[in-house]
Amino acid sequence: MSFWGFLASVLPLELAQGLSVTGRFFFKRKATIQYPEVKPVPKDRFRGMFGFSEERCIVCHSCAKACPIDIIHIADHFEEVEVEGKKRKKKVLDRYDIDVKRCMFCGLCEEACPTEPVAIWLTTKSYETAAYERNERLYFTKERLQSWDGVRAYPGVVTPAEGQMPGDPTGGSGEPER
Repeated sequence: MSFWGFLASVLPLELAQGLSVTGRFFFKRKATIQYPEVKPVPKDRFRGMFGFSEERCIVCHSCAKACPIDIIHIADHFEEVEVEGKKRKKKVLDRYDIDVKRCMFCGLCEEACPTEPVAIWLTTKSYETAAYERNERLYFTKERLQSWDGVRAYPGVVTPAEGQMPGDPTGGSGEPER
């Protein structure tokens, strides 16, 4: 056995390495945020609460097909509409529901949407959707996705019903985000 091998077997070098990492962080200032009074600022690519526009949705079911955990439920029917004297069939959205409590916020539904601008998006910076009853409050229908009933919006962020657009959570108001 060599001298260095003997020294390594006697002295716990791995323990010293681990304690050096702990010691470095022991003397640094703690990064604590007083949450209800001071809200953390989400990064620009943060995927928060859903935004949905029923007017832009063409009922193609692409978002529901792209969802890896099958939490988007869509129901539709055809109506006959007369356009320029001709009868045409048009898809009408009956139900658009998202089970947010199971959502991974991966953004695949947004990428799959063929409309421009997209009908469903996840770039709203709002993250406060706490609820006592998760089965009722974290299941969003198309009306709740637009009005955000029960969701506390991030300061400066407007609801989709008030004019929020994908990529612009402030709705074009130009207010600086905190």
